[in-house]
Amino acid sequence: MKVAFLKRLYENRIFSQGQLTQFAYSLAEFGNLPITDLGIIMHQKSAGVETSTRCTVSDLINICEIGKTMSCLAFHSSLNIIKLRFQLNPQAMTITYNIKGDIENAQQIVFLTENNLGLTRFSEQTPNSQREFFEIEESLFDLMQQVYERETKSSDESFDEYFNQVIKMRCQERIDDLKNSSLETKRG
Repeated sequence: MKVAFLKRLYENRIFSQGQLTQFAYSLAEFGNLPITDLGIIMHQKSAGVETSTRCTVSDLINICEIGKTMSCLAFHSSLNIIKLRFQLNPQAMTITYNIKGDIENAQQIVFLTENNLGLTRFSEQTPNSQREFFEIEESLFDLMQQVYERETKSSDESFDEYFNQVIKMRCQERIDDLKNSSLETKRG
């Protein structure tokens, strides 16, 4: 099984009351999960320290904004099918998608998220999400998560940022290798 990874920027927005609750139900239904198997975690930062609190679906009813009382809202499944992390930065809302399964499944979850929450992508992103996804083997993803947990205990960097950095570095290495082999072929 593979893990599809995508990070997208959306325009900041305030959700209507109950919209995040309805999204949680739709997400659980899509994954064919009982709603109790959908983990919802609220992250709050105070004095430079991030705390995490497990929430229920009913706790979401009055949450309309990410960024004021919470720094991030994450949805996880106990079966590790989907991990969505909504995070607000000064310019945009960032959603990081970690989805177990193929790219087609991941595209459906992205569509479900964007459609249910009425999200608007920033225009500089490419409309073809096939090119935006990284697809990696689940065992490699798990290994990267273990390395991150061991090596970054004192870092403010999230796993998503670490994962992006490692993938970008590896992609750049592959591009450099291809350029070098192309130059060697031309010389030879």
